[in-house]
Amino acid sequence: MSGYNPGFDISPNFDADLAFGQQGEESVKKFFQSLISGSSEVKTDRYRNGRMVVETDQNPYNRGWKKSGINVTTAQWWVYIYSLGEAFVIVSVERLKRYLRANPGRFNEETKGNFARNSDNPTRGFLLEPDEVMDMLYNNRYD
Repeated sequence: MSGYNPGFDISPNFDADLAFGQQGEESVKKFFQSLISGSSEVKTDRYRNGRMVVETDQNPYNRGWKKSGINVTTAQWWVYIYSLGEAFVIVSVERLKRYLRANPGRFNEETKGNFARNSDNPTRGFLLEPDEVMDMLYNNRYD
């Protein structure tokens, strides 16, 4: 195989790898425990466009805007379904909030979008593009 570079091989350290893997398993266990206890907010992408809607306010029956969604949730986890029964992203509510707060130029009162305008419960909030979702998920800036 041309171009093989042994410097890219992972140097195994079984004890360190095992400990790191166990931390991951513990994270998943905590997630499932909180999911069972009902501590998740689940949203579904109807349009399957890779964007994530984060609701912040609603106007039920056009009687005035009130805080909702990420502003009032008591859930620990934000679950966003991109494809029913097939694909979803799970992020802690705290991480999502840290992400939004860390980017005030992008996420502020002036940049909120309106959703479900013609319904009896219009909402507004933020629309995260796919690259923003990925940045939120892996960037250690939001740890």
